[in-house]
Amino acid sequence: MFWTSQSVVKSEVPVFNVNFYLMGKEEVDQKITVQIGENIEYLNQEFEGRIKFRLNRLFMDPNHAYIPQLHEDFVNQSHSLVDELTRPIEITGGINVFLFETYSTNDGRSAMMGFTPVLSAYQSSYAANSPRFDRLFIAYPGLSDKSTLVHEMGHFFGLSHPWSLDAVSRSFMGLASEDELANNHMTYNANVNRFTTEQLDRMQHYA
Repeated sequence: MFWTSQSVVKSEVPVFNVNFYLMGKEEVDQKITVQIGENIEYLNQEFEGRIKFRLNRLFMDPNHAYIPQLHEDFVNQSHSLVDELTRPIEITGGINVFLFETYSTNDGRSAMMGFTPVLSAYQSSYAANSPRFDRLFIAYPGLSDKSTLVHEMGHFFGLSHPWSLDAVSRSFMGLASEDELANNHMTYNANVNRFTTEQLDRMQHYA
């Protein structure tokens, strides 16, 4: 909060604890812990103070899988592999980011860097279903460019990929121009660097 000559004005910014789970790891990897800290800093930079993120706890767990396998498990609505790996160790009171290895798909041209199981249609159910709806899945290599976590956090707070929106919805989200589309965090382009004001408004509302 800050003071004025007339009154006390409260400025409330949602603050979220973020827990990282280093899956398939039994010893601390200094490089990964440094990258995690850098990713939290970048999250706070790109969310422009509308939502704040605080690194809370790091966990290591020897159990492992691969991001594409987990995504297939989710898409097929099985959830057995996802639940088997996450439910025994996940905690309430924060956003739980699970780090797993990945591998190349599509004849080696690309590798899945992350996914968010629950999207905007279920936002109103998050609190009642914590920690089951508090999960993000990121590949270890996705920590390097820092944009993967920002992208998946965008999904967590209600944003969609621009190409899944109709023209009216894109315009409503401030994504009417080619420049905005090319540089927006919710695309898959290499040099993404921003959210629109409208997207930040939407995410803060959900938060």
